Amino acid sequence: MRRALVLALVPLALTPAAASAHAPALPTTKQLAAARHYVAHRHCVCSFAVIDTVGRLRGFAPRRVYVSASVVKAMLLVSYLRRIGKRAPNAAERGALGPMITVSDNHRASAVYRRVGDAALRRLARRAGMKRFSVFGDWGSAHFSAEDQARFMLRFDRLVPRRNRAYARRLLSSIVHRQRWGFSRFSLGKGWKTFFKGGWRRTGRGRLVHEVALFQRGRRRFSLAVLTDGDPSMAYGTRTLRGVAQRLFAGSRASAAASKHVLAQAGLHDLQRLSPTLKVDLRYGTPRNFTGKRLPGYCHPWALMLWPAARDVAAVQRDLRRRGFGLKVFDAYRPARASRAMVRWARRSGEPGLVGTYVARRSRHNLGSAVDLTLVRARDGSQPPMGTRFDHLGPRANTLNAHGRILRNRLTLKRAMERHGFANYRREWWHFEHRVRGRRYLDLTLGC
Repeated sequence: MRRALVLALVPLALTPAAASAHAPALPTTKQLAAARHYVAHRHCVCSFAVIDTVGRLRGFAPRRVYVSASVVKAMLLVSYLRRIGKRAPNAAERGALGPMITVSDNHRASAVYRRVGDAALRRLARRAGMKRFSVFGDWGSAHFSAEDQARFMLRFDRLVPRRNRAYARRLLSSIVHRQRWGFSRFSLGKGWKTFFKGGWRRTGRGRLVHEVALFQRGRRRFSLAVLTDGDPSMAYGTRTLRGVAQRLFAGSRASAAASKHVLAQAGLHDLQRLSPTLKVDLRYGTPRNFTGKRLPGYCHPWALMLWPAARDVAAVQRDLRRRGFGLKVFDAYRPARASRAMVRWARRSGEPGLVGTYVARRSRHNLGSAVDLTLVRARDGSQPPMGTRFDHLGPRANTLNAHGRILRNRLTLKRAMERHGFANYRREWWHFEHRVRGRRYLDLTLGC
């Protein structure tokens, strides 16, 4: 198992792609109603605006005006790229624009603002259809509504000269992980490319937390802005952002299929499709694990691995079936956010020593090339004794720290896995890593 470690919908004209396909609008009316109900009961000054995939503006108090946080840096980026025209930004300009967006560097934002100025930001706002935007003397003085930001984000890339559109999209999809506390936790797992910017600051009301985004899947696009103020803490504000996004990307058969398509594009294969007799009990998708809670990113019981590892797990299952046994999988591919949650749990629990031994910041699970599993009896699916539960955090879980029948069972599992290219992690009798290692640490959710 080795564990690694506001809202507005804005209407647009119907796109030719949507019109020709007669595709239903996304988010759906039901999803929007759930988001409105949620925001209405939050203890903050909250707004959201969406421009859906057929161009309609929806939301909750979408025209309420808020003071800026760092979301205005997306406007600074677009204004600067419009200012330099058709040429690409040079190294010094990239050295300012990149950190301004990806790590929300305020000093670089101020340097860009001094070159752009209020007039260019106002011109951009008019071009984007923003009706309540104002700024005077400092980028932090900007004011706008959720509707304004939804209108801007829907068109941000098309407002950039063609030569630099890919550059702008790349920056707004490359925000550092520590600032990905909002929409992308839900949108990426549903197959939507996500271009976003967040912001937070103190105000006279308390804490302010904003996030704005463009979502694109194929030729379908919609934008979202969630603006909050008067939050008792930043954590409360970020929960509001996630609560809205969770409801707008709420699961359906279509969205689950889209999520699985994204996972397949990343090279992950379903173990049960390759081996239907294999049993799956994804413990981290339930409270029945060492943290006592379902971990983030686990919404469907999909046991997935990269192709070489998935193929060889199926081969182990076939070999064991001939001997009256089989496999039960407790965990396979694991979203990186779940590994980070494990690390946070270890620190909160006063067990930092677990990190790096039983809890890893980054794991082969995140690559899709590790699996946690045990033996089951083929005749009835019961588990032979293995000495500890699968996620026991202590020396008794060491593969060779056993005797008698328990040691024989552990060695039966270990030898079967080793015959097909897996190596056991000695501290955990259940954890095996495939000889073919994945190249990318992934944070795609299991259908969330």
